[in-house]
Amino acid sequence: MNKRRRPRTCVACKTEKPKRELIRIVRSPEGRVYVDLTGKGQGRGAYVCDNIDCIELARKKDLLSKALKVEVPREVYEELLKKVAETEGAGQ
Repeated sequence: MNKRRRPRTCVACKTEKPKRELIRIVRSPEGRVYVDLTGKGQGRGAYVCDNIDCIELARKKDLLSKALKVEVPREVYEELLKKVAETEGAGQ
C-alpha cells in the first residue's frame, strides 16, 4: 500500500516542503525541547527550514515556543544555527 506523504510547513516562512528538507524540533512528553535530526522523536514537533534566515526569524518572533506551546531554550536555536552552518560549509 502506498503511504501518502504530506508536506510539512516551516514555522517561520510558512513554506510547505517534504519532511526531509526541514529540521524538526520536538517537545517530548517530559517537556524537554530538542533538535530531532532523525524526524522520529516522540512528542509534539515543529519544523523550520534549514537556512539561517528562517531560524533567525523563528528566534526573533519566538515562533518555535508558540508552535510547541513551551519555552524553547536559547541552546536549541544555537544548535540549529550550528547544524545549518555545518551543512552549508559541507556543501561548498
